[in-house]
Amino acid sequence: MISNTVISSPAETREYLLKVSGRGYTVVRHIFRQLPDDSEHRPSVLGPMVTERKRRSVQLYLLLLTAWPWLETRDEPLAAAVWARALSTDRGRNWTATNVSAAWSDLERRGLVERRRLSRGVVVIPRREDGKAKYSKPGLVKGDRRETYFVLPPEFWTEEWFERLSMPGLAMLLIIAGETSDKDTVWLTNQGTADWYGLSPRSVESGIEDLRDQGLLFETVEWIKAPLSASGTTKRHWYSLSGPFSKDARAEIQRKAQAELGARTAPAHHKAPKSTGKKRPPKNTKKTTEEAL
Repeated sequence: MISNTVISSPAETREYLLKVSGRGYTVVRHIFRQLPDDSEHRPSVLGPMVTERKRRSVQLYLLLLTAWPWLETRDEPLAAAVWARALSTDRGRNWTATNVSAAWSDLERRGLVERRRLSRGVVVIPRREDGKAKYSKPGLVKGDRRETYFVLPPEFWTEEWFERLSMPGLAMLLIIAGETSDKDTVWLTNQGTADWYGLSPRSVESGIEDLRDQGLLFETVEWIKAPLSASGTTKRHWYSLSGPFSKDARAEIQRKAQAELGARTAPAHHKAPKSTGKKRPPKNTKKTTEEAL
């Protein structure tokens, strides 16, 4: 019988996947939450997944995106048991291989993954976050709004926020994180957010409440004139995330990751060979016509 002391825990499995991913955080295109404003229908795949309570599918897809920079280079696919262990928590739900298979099937139906059965196992490949194209590294095509992205810090996994938050709370975390990737705060209304992202107003309200209760939300109220209201005034709610999910904290982890990558990939500086004291013959700088061409 194998001792539990030599079996990797769920937390250790998540931490290892973060480590081997190379960057240590999760990169998600904005089109996972909402399509660009040149689209007839703005809500993307997140809204229906929330409405249909496909929480496991959201979690598994986000973990796949996290690990993909490493997985893409592997010959062997990860076993379902590894995914199940990585997404299990003491405070939340346990996953089984059956749960993983069901979530892959749901993601495949939504166009978010592609599965290939090979002799060495089932290879799962992510598709673009709107389910409309093959996956590629975000941000490579400048000026394309379908290539812009936001990030989730490692604490999303290491502190188990992926499971601690309710489904509406998880959705609103993704929405506000995306909206504040390039600005400090965002003004949201329950009905407007519901329309923009394909949620119900109740889900928006419940999600904001969850983030507030968990201490992940900063909220500022602005009173403005409203000539048609009974009181002549109304209020706007401005939101931002706190702690490791704040705009500044997320920008800092990206900066550090880029600096570490630059240090790893910088060419080594070699010392010039020592002079032997012998003079070398003068270099012939004259070129033939063929060489010049």
